[in-house]
Amino acid sequence: MNKELLENVMDCGNIRDFENFNYKVIVLDDDPTGTQTVKDLNVYTSWEEEYVRDGFRSDNNMFYIMTNSRAFSEEETVRVHREITAVIDKVSKDLDQQYMIISRGDSTLRGHSYLEPKVLDEESEGGFDAVFYIPSFFEGGRYTHEGIHYLVEGDAFIPVSESEFANDSTFGFKSTTMADYIAEKSGGEVDSSDVKHIDLDMLRGCDDAQLLEFFDSLSGFDKVVVDSVHDNDLAFFTSVLMDYLNREDRKFIFRTAASFVKSICATPGEILQADQMVQKEDGRGGIVVVGSHVEKTTQQLNYLMEHDGIETFEFDVEKVRDSEGLARYVDNMKHQIEDAIGGGRNAVVYTSRNLVKTEDREESLKISKRISESLVEIVSTLEIKPKFIIAKGGITSSDVATIGLGIKKARVLGQAEKGIPVWKTSEEAKYPNMPYIVFPGNVGTQETLHAVYSKLNRGE
Repeated sequence: MNKELLENVMDCGNIRDFENFNYKVIVLDDDPTGTQTVKDLNVYTSWEEEYVRDGFRSDNNMFYIMTNSRAFSEEETVRVHREITAVIDKVSKDLDQQYMIISRGDSTLRGHSYLEPKVLDEESEGGFDAVFYIPSFFEGGRYTHEGIHYLVEGDAFIPVSESEFANDSTFGFKSTTMADYIAEKSGGEVDSSDVKHIDLDMLRGCDDAQLLEFFDSLSGFDKVVVDSVHDNDLAFFTSVLMDYLNREDRKFIFRTAASFVKSICATPGEILQADQMVQKEDGRGGIVVVGSHVEKTTQQLNYLMEHDGIETFEFDVEKVRDSEGLARYVDNMKHQIEDAIGGGRNAVVYTSRNLVKTEDREESLKISKRISESLVEIVSTLEIKPKFIIAKGGITSSDVATIGLGIKKARVLGQAEKGIPVWKTSEEAKYPNMPYIVFPGNVGTQETLHAVYSKLNRGE
């Protein structure tokens, strides 16, 4: 792949008619970071019927349900997606409203990428004609070309299979092409030669008829990889897709990152000013919670600590092995952080950078969960309201939202910087009507965490 593909991209001129699209789009997101390209829509951390019904009736063409399934075992993922499908189907019939599901996952391909669409297909009445894999996330430098998914490192395009993310202790993989990746994650259920492909030539040819013919050919839960390296590529794909689904009785599902979500959302995101993210100054400090261990997060954390006088609190991850001493350790750290915030000083609490690894995939997930739960307990038991809260990392930001802040429903306001969503909490939360910054672990440059923190700290 080369940089020229990102430049001077033709606009096919197709219009996405959101007002007349007959579907409510439901994004099942495996962590909160997937709201990083949209604004002015609802996010729910519960799939109880009252919240799903509220989502169907919301004022946008789309709403999110946060599953947090990237932190789940396969068994738990299956159970949750069965529950969600049953509730969605019931509400859809009650309201006589069609829906379309996007299974939003990580743009570096970590997560239950094959399992989640499979379960949704098995549980949804009549199943789906096809699942489209669209992992591109342009704001984060993630592109798919010739069936290979890339990320940007410096000035180079690197296949994600050659990155640190492919060595993830829970969701690692070896395959270079997306077709091979799907086959690998299927455990032998899918042959890579059976995976279909929409390439850039088909999208940039602006030939509606060719794409419509391709849609017509799909059946039996076909797997389809979609190339895309620019918003215009997805704009053409989405406009033809929406028109097709309005006319034809077909059912498609999508396993994607955030760029496709933006493409089919009536309200794409925008960068917010500081006064939209920080409440009035009252002398308290803010808190940054860092759980992600990816290299980009470590670089950003180090840069923040080196370039600001923020008070630092390192959470020793080895402490999770000591079940008796862990509670005292967490409580002591919480009181120290309270002292800082109450004294008008900002605090960052972060996990020590050494990973606690095991050979058992499920046990690795459990350890990660215990670490995140400990960080969340610090937030949930704070007796002083911070000036702002930034949560760094997918599992961390999800647990801080649902457990630490008790969020059931939130509103996406926009983004703090490209790819970094900002939520506004609802009345049921620990801190009602407060902006909450969800900072993905793998987004931005070395300076981005410091830039967002500085904007919030200055409040300007």
